[in-house]
Amino acid sequence: MTARKAPRKLAPFVAVILLAGLFTGSAGAQSTEEELAAAKKALAAADREATAATAVYEKAYGRFILTEEKLNRTRSAITRARARVDRLQTRLAARAREAYVLGGSSTLELLLASDSFSEFSDRVVFLNQIAQDDVDLVLGVGVLSEQLRRHRVDLNQLSRRQAGTVEVLEEKKQEIYAKLEEAQVLRDKLGRKLATELAVASIISASGSTNIIPGAVLEACPGPGTSFVDSWGAPRSGGRRHEGVDMMAGYGTPVYAAQSGTVAHSSSGLGGLTAYVYGDSGDTTMYMHLQGFSDVPAGAHVSAGDLIAFIGDSGNAAGSPHLHFEYHPGGGAAVNPYPYVLAVC
Repeated sequence: MTARKAPRKLAPFVAVILLAGLFTGSAGAQSTEEELAAAKKALAAADREATAATAVYEKAYGRFILTEEKLNRTRSAITRARARVDRLQTRLAARAREAYVLGGSSTLELLLASDSFSEFSDRVVFLNQIAQDDVDLVLGVGVLSEQLRRHRVDLNQLSRRQAGTVEVLEEKKQEIYAKLEEAQVLRDKLGRKLATELAVASIISASGSTNIIPGAVLEACPGPGTSFVDSWGAPRSGGRRHEGVDMMAGYGTPVYAAQSGTVAHSSSGLGGLTAYVYGDSGDTTMYMHLQGFSDVPAGAHVSAGDLIAFIGDSGNAAGSPHLHFEYHPGGGAAVNPYPYVLAVC
């Protein structure tokens, strides 16, 4: 699979600034420094706007999940209430048929037809019970019908709320991808300008690889140029809680190994195409919702910063391409990866 050009990092530009200082005696160097500062400012603004949109998106997605659960519970309540109403109405219909079979006989006639006082008493009790049962049936149907009406009102309100949330999700999703694309254009433009004017193309990696921070918990950013916020513990479908960080980016954005280790691949309906790096340190990192894998085969050893996959929307992320990244210290339970990802991205 061919990798698209990866987003470049800002860190290499520090070296460029230092080199630019060697030429401060010339107007051209000063102009380049000013342009560099302006470009960095524009890039930082684009990144901030993408992050802000991502934060709104994550909150809206949490509301979407919680509302969806309420919708499902309300639909189930409506189904149960409708079934109970149907059962009570069937019993009322049966009572109506019984009354018809009795014909025009009045209650008094039924009592006077008793052969003994004991039978008379039994018939009084029986008729009272029938009357109470009829009242209970009618009241039951009324109460359940009102519950059913309220459930339907709730369903309509929840449906309208959900429709509004879906609109916000789509709006913010498009805003995120647009800002990320804007930031990438700025990175590319700045890189070309510096390579041309200062002849330091070697300082800015042409391969698009991510920076390496030896000795860090995570030594490389798994998704350079992505937008992400701390979404640990946020609501997810099926009553789950989020156990990773969602790094928003367009289809085909490169994914890099955050640590050195052995690569493995899998696929599921939830996480879609997934890559694992079983770290040399004993830690495990997971990369989900991928579009595809790089040429590195499963079972191969990779170094931190090696290209291993590409961002997509496989699994349950259809229409919202992003990298779901997880960090499992010692190969155990997942912990919040946000601070570690933030440190290297």
